[in-house]
Amino acid sequence: MKNHFTTAAALLLTMSVAAQSQPENKDSLGLFYQLQEIKVTGVKQAPHSINKVDAKQIKHYNKPNVTEALNLLPGLAITEMGARNEGSITLRGFDNRRTPVFYDGIPIYAPYDGNFDLNRFTAYDVASIAADKHLLSVKYGPNTMGGAINIISRKPTKTADISGQIGAGFADGAGVNSYFGTINAGTLQEKWYAIGSLTIDKANNFMLSKDFEATQYQPTGERLHSAHQDAKVSAKVGYTPNQTDEYSLNFLSQMARKDISTNSINGATYRDYPIYQKSSIYAKTHTLIAPKTFMNFTGYYDAYYNIMRQFDNNTYTLQNNDRRPPSFTSIYDDYTLGAALNFTTEALKYNTITLSFTDKYDHHTEHNAEIPANTLTGQKHRAGEPEQHYKDNTLFVGLEDVITLAKPLSLVLGGSYTTRNNILAQEYGTHYQTNQKDVLYDFPTGSDNSFDYKGGLLITPAEGHLITLSAEKRSRFASQKERYSARFGSAEPNPDLKSEHTMAYEVSYSGNINNKLSYEVAAFYNDITDAIYDKVIRTEVVKQKKGTTTQTIYQNQNIGKAESKGFEVGFGYTPVKYVTFGANYSYVEIKNKETNSSEEFTGVPKYKVIGYANFHIPQIRTHLYVNTETYGKRYVDDVLSKKKIEAPDFTLINAKLSYDILPALSAEVSVKNLLDKDYYLTMGYPRAGRSFLVALGYHF
Repeated sequence: MKNHFTTAAALLLTMSVAAQSQPENKDSLGLFYQLQEIKVTGVKQAPHSINKVDAKQIKHYNKPNVTEALNLLPGLAITEMGARNEGSITLRGFDNRRTPVFYDGIPIYAPYDGNFDLNRFTAYDVASIAADKHLLSVKYGPNTMGGAINIISRKPTKTADISGQIGAGFADGAGVNSYFGTINAGTLQEKWYAIGSLTIDKANNFMLSKDFEATQYQPTGERLHSAHQDAKVSAKVGYTPNQTDEYSLNFLSQMARKDISTNSINGATYRDYPIYQKSSIYAKTHTLIAPKTFMNFTGYYDAYYNIMRQFDNNTYTLQNNDRRPPSFTSIYDDYTLGAALNFTTEALKYNTITLSFTDKYDHHTEHNAEIPANTLTGQKHRAGEPEQHYKDNTLFVGLEDVITLAKPLSLVLGGSYTTRNNILAQEYGTHYQTNQKDVLYDFPTGSDNSFDYKGGLLITPAEGHLITLSAEKRSRFASQKERYSARFGSAEPNPDLKSEHTMAYEVSYSGNINNKLSYEVAAFYNDITDAIYDKVIRTEVVKQKKGTTTQTIYQNQNIGKAESKGFEVGFGYTPVKYVTFGANYSYVEIKNKETNSSEEFTGVPKYKVIGYANFHIPQIRTHLYVNTETYGKRYVDDVLSKKKIEAPDFTLINAKLSYDILPALSAEVSVKNLLDKDYYLTMGYPRAGRSFLVALGYHF
């Protein structure tokens, strides 16, 4: 990994320095200090969008990571991959394999399965997070089937820009059980800027609600094996030679260690992640190359490394089990090398044209490590595996045009072509065709491609108001895991698995009145085809130490048809200077369109309601922030019956009281899950009960 980083850093620095600036020009396309933003250029953005959360909101409502911050937005819902305790999201029913998350335009994912634990991505250094749901810019590149999430990092706003927080958390019966500290320090000069951030977030455990009923595998009180530690380092240096051009070099590293709590109902697995690390280095440029014409370049190297261990027992000491699934120490060592080149021009009077090229190379390396014998613990020697490599290259080209038809009316047209080539895919174990055991073998290589398109009508009936009608074909390519994983012997790989598609339709209306009231209403429909579904292909007899058993074998195939539809409504209102309140409501219905199919989609609440209120009393230098989160019923996998059942709805209330000790220093106390609600997102994985946080914040 170190050699990869050295090479990538040199390459990106060279590209950043080589970009040439142009003379000063205050053109309308000059997005000064906006390198990270991705949007359809030429389209007016609604002011105070309800689909965006900023740093103040993230801080006010105590959202320490990206997952929780996103939950404030309409159409988004938190999900949890239980067996790995990984936080994830859905957008209008699409999971985050189909709804990519970007950091300053850099995709956040693990190349093998397309997921990443967003709970590990702390939000203390984030400027804003936005959800794009329609008329997605070609600048995002491929795989935006469900939409896109873009996290924007902070930039300095003054000569000495320093802020931070320190705090400690506690819960009934646990005392102080968590700690955090964060600092952001930067400077803004005439032609350059720099900023660095450091965050440490550590929890020894979390406490369950007092309403939680003990099981064989989980007593009341402390959630067993629930500790985590996150450390995030980020830095950027930028050069702004004039009013139009900007160049930056950026670094980000998210390092984590986390325990994985077992299923409280059946004690299914005993796992942990002693190492969970993601690091990125990237360069971004924004250059005026001709009158009203800009070139934007992004080049990045992204590395992902983790170690996951599965144990035989709840003491997390033995790895002797050879059954399915076996115990193991699994190592992933992945990297992605990518670049995006965009050209945008307003040289034509009635057109804003963007041409985008994206190239991305994914390299996944995995193996199970050797486990040495230990006579003191009873650990037997377990042989390791040779490294297995998976290599994909994805090339994307897209073109879009925003055409001004008349003063209140614009037309958006766009199309893109994506091709993905599999260069290498290897597996170690039993050959999926010959049944030869303990061999390293190659899958056949192949390719996949997709042509997508979009069209939209934009109507501006009055200043600060926007009506949007859009229709888009979007695609998502199958991940390496979906194509090649045998899932511990329960699945047959399908190297020829193709992309899945949706036709996305939306009508929306957003408005702003006197900068006091912002609102948005949207209705959407997605017609999903070629969806990747598990299909039962056969049953096998499996020999065990005592007799035999049968096992169902599945294969991922492009056989699914589904639809996602619903609506969203939200508003924010500031009636007087020191009072703000708002709410948003989301309704999502996703169902299978297969004939005679009763299969239900899991993890997507039928409705979600977010409410918030902010009060500031300047006479006593006090702030009060309150927000509520209501999740409607949703289907989950019942771990006992192996069927899908409806989980109950729930409402959470969170509050924070802040006091300004000095203009630059504040103290605060907050409570999460005020009513101590016992709830879960994935069955068998209960969430935290009531907890408290005290903190000191500073901003110089």
